Order: sequence, then C-alpha cells, then structure tokens
Amino acid sequence: MILTIASTSSMSASAVVHAPDDDDDDAAAAPSVVAPVPYPAKFRLSDAVDRYAVGSRALLVESMMMAGFDESETREHDESYLDFATRAIGAEMGRIGRIRDELLARRREAEEGTGTGTGDGDGTCSVEEDGDGRCVEKSATSSTTTTKTTTKTKTGEDEFERFLPTDLRAGQVDLLRWETDGTIVQEYGARVGLPPQLVPTLIEYARDMGLLDIMTNMLYEDPLPPDGARWFTFQSPYQKRTEEGVGQIRNFTWNVERPAKKWKSDMHWFNTADELSHEDALRALARGGFDDVLRGIGERFGLDELHVDSFGFVAVTECERGFMHTDWDDVDGRAFNFLVGIASPDGAGPELVVANGDGRRGETYYGGNAGDGTMHGTRECDHRPSRGVRITASIYLADVTRDNLSTLAGDTTSIFPPMAEVGEEWIWSQRGRHWRKGGDGGPGLAGDVGRAPFPFNDKAAGCTLDDCANEGNRPRNACLKTCRVFMDDESEYMPGKGRLEVMGY
Repeated sequence: MILTIASTSSMSASAVVHAPDDDDDDAAAAPSVVAPVPYPAKFRLSDAVDRYAVGSRALLVESMMMAGFDESETREHDESYLDFATRAIGAEMGRIGRIRDELLARRREAEEGTGTGTGDGDGTCSVEEDGDGRCVEKSATSSTTTTKTTTKTKTGEDEFERFLPTDLRAGQVDLLRWETDGTIVQEYGARVGLPPQLVPTLIEYARDMGLLDIMTNMLYEDPLPPDGARWFTFQSPYQKRTEEGVGQIRNFTWNVERPAKKWKSDMHWFNTADELSHEDALRALARGGFDDVLRGIGERFGLDELHVDSFGFVAVTECERGFMHTDWDDVDGRAFNFLVGIASPDGAGPELVVANGDGRRGETYYGGNAGDGTMHGTRECDHRPSRGVRITASIYLADVTRDNLSTLAGDTTSIFPPMAEVGEEWIWSQRGRHWRKGGDGGPGLAGDVGRAPFPFNDKAAGCTLDDCANEGNRPRNACLKTCRVFMDDESEYMPGKGRLEVMGY
C-alpha cells in the first residue's frame, strides 16, 4: 500500500495510496465488434481467460513498455520480467471481470425496461469497445457513440485526473478519491495529515548532517551509474559532544544506490546502512511528531501494531518516464512506504502518479502511503535547466505477522535491514515498538524503549573491514559483528531502556 504525504508546496499536508494499472486491446474477453451483438446467456470468466491467453504475449510486452521498460528488455526472461508479467495478467483478469459485470448489468436494465435506450426489445444490446478498454453504447437511432463515464474516465497517454482535495488535521487519514465522481481510488490509498513540525525537522536533520548538500549536488556533479552504489559516513546533528572531545562522537553509515536503467530516471536512493544510523533517524521522526502519523494509519486500517522498518531519502532531477510499480504485494495490507516531500523546485508541479485497476491515473504531491498492491510511479520531470532536485523522505512501516515476515525481509530497496533469515529475526524483534492497538498506542517514538534483545555474530571466518563495503572476500551481511551492522545488546543497545537515555538525545 502507498500513503503519500503532502510536500512543501502549497498543497495541504496530507498523504495518498495507489493501485495497479490494467488496460490492453489484445484481450478478446468482451465483445469488440461494431455490429450489435447479443448478450451471452452465460459469461464465464474462465472462458474469457482462455480466449485472452492467445494474446498474452502482446499484452505483456505492451504493459512492460508502458511501465518504462525498453523494447529489448521485454525479451529478457529475467526475474523482473516474470514479476511484472504476473501482475499484468492479474490486472487483465480483473478488467475482464469488470467488463463482464457491466454487460450483465446492462442486460438486466434492458430486460426490466429501465435501460438507456440501447435495448432492442429482445434482450440484446449494441456494444463495442472504444479502443481504451471501455464498454460503450451505440444509440439505436443515432450514429453517435455515448461513453458510460461512470465506469472509467477517458484519459490520454499524458493526461491525468484529479483527486478530491482534503484539509486534514495531523494524523487524520482520508481515503483518496477521484474528483470527478468521488469514488475511492484504492483500498489502501489515503492522505494523512502531517504534523506541522515534521517536514522542517527532516530538512534540518538532513542539512545539519551534511546529507542535504550531497543529495543536492551529487546527481549533477558525480552521479552513480545505473545499479551503482556508494557509502558515506556522517555524524549525527543530535549527538552531544562529550568531555573527551570530538573523537568520541560516533560515526553513522549511510548507503546510496541508483536503481536499474528501466527506471528511466537519475533517481538515487539514500538509506541508513546500519542499526546505529537507523536509531538516529528514528530520533528525528520522534522530534517531528511522527507518532501522530503512526496512530492515524494504524487506527484507520485496523492494524495490530506498527514500527518504522527503514528510513531514507529519494533524490531525482530528471525522469523520462515514471516506472509504475508496487512496493509491497501479498502482505495482507500491513506494510507501507510513507512518502513525504521535503524539497521540490519552484513551480515543479505534481510529483507522483497513482493508477487504479481501471487504468485511471491521477497526479499528486508526495505525502502519503504506498502499500499492498498500490501501483505508483514518479511523475515525469526535468529540473536540470534550473539545477533543481526533488527530494522525498521514504519511511517504511510494518505490522509484522508470521505470514508476511518473509516478504518484509525480502525487500531489496535498502541495504538495511539485511535480507533473509537475519533480517526476519531483526524485524520480528521490532514488533509493537512504535504503535500498538488499544489504550494510548504505547510509548511510541517519543518514549521509545527499543527492540527486543537480538543476538548476532559474524557468519563467516576471517572477516575484515574491507568486507563492510562489499569490497573484500566476504559479503557484508556475513560479517555482521565486524561491520557493526547491528548494535551490541550489552555494550550499546541496552534493550528495555529508553532511547533518550541510551542515545543521549
């Protein structure tokens, strides 16, 4: 699911969620002829899928190219292809079902004598597809084609619909709705009111750490190649200088990665790279009043608990075509990517595209939640003439269960937390940490007492510091102790104690 939060523009501080796109002209699931055709006595979804399968290859290729893949990439049977193909097929099956429901509803109207003038007296109806996947009517007395606008609003390749505006108090959650008809965009699509101090706190945190300057200049002066990565070390702006001097201040490790070329942009992901940096970022969220956001999301979506799973920023200066994607699938609606804009060039316009299952697309400003099955992508942009940069905070939230644990630990968008078994154990130790159902929601970020105990060791012999940047002979995640990926319970983390006491701020 995706929740989007309002950016620093004139939009009200709020958030949004998104879902998948599904349109294709190759599917032969519904009547697509100009001449009148009778309603089928029985319209079975399995029959439609069998007929549709003949054109599945063309559907997948077209769907991938619409999502930003190169034509050459559509011929590569790699993991990304199969993943996208599976989603495309599921979306197309949903479209077939909606067309079926529309046809049956029209037949009932005709039989009851309450249709819109398209019945011919014997239970038949003249229908066709308008090239955009919609069922439309042809008047029996006119050659004019009338669109059923209640099913889908027509948009061109580069046209977007608007969402209903909202004016939300901090922590208030409102489902995202289309402005034209007021219908809900996504089951988990919502705006969330932002605490007034959240965005200023995040800007100050990134600036005082030195990260804001890097994000502002790196994409122009020293960008990574696609699939590239780099490491940075910072000092927290919150650390108190001890009597022993600056040498005692701890270093915080961050990682920056640039996604593959299929993203069609120069987007860079900046993320905390170890537990110490993660804990430091949580203190920024606590100061920014993020507990209001956690409470609002947890209560609105009926969750059991929430914790902040990872934290980072996304920077982009140009995007040729937004890569439509989902951040989470099959997590029972219990994981989110909370996106909040902290910097955007003047006059840059909307930053995010959200699509639903009917192919309707809307554009909005960052300020929301991307969750289970929510289809979204970066809005096309080019800020390079003005040397502008769009920067968004990306905050992953999770309500952990045994059923979704492996999926949560399989996320590949950030270096921390690690993936696989050790990631599962660490994520499980976070349960209920930042918000819990019932009562007052628990101590939250403001009174955070940390995770449960979490023992760990190197999993390989002979680990060295060279391995910590994946430049040695062993992977970083095999050298958890040497690389200090996690904080030692006894000497550093001290489970059960308040983070204010442990971190000193």
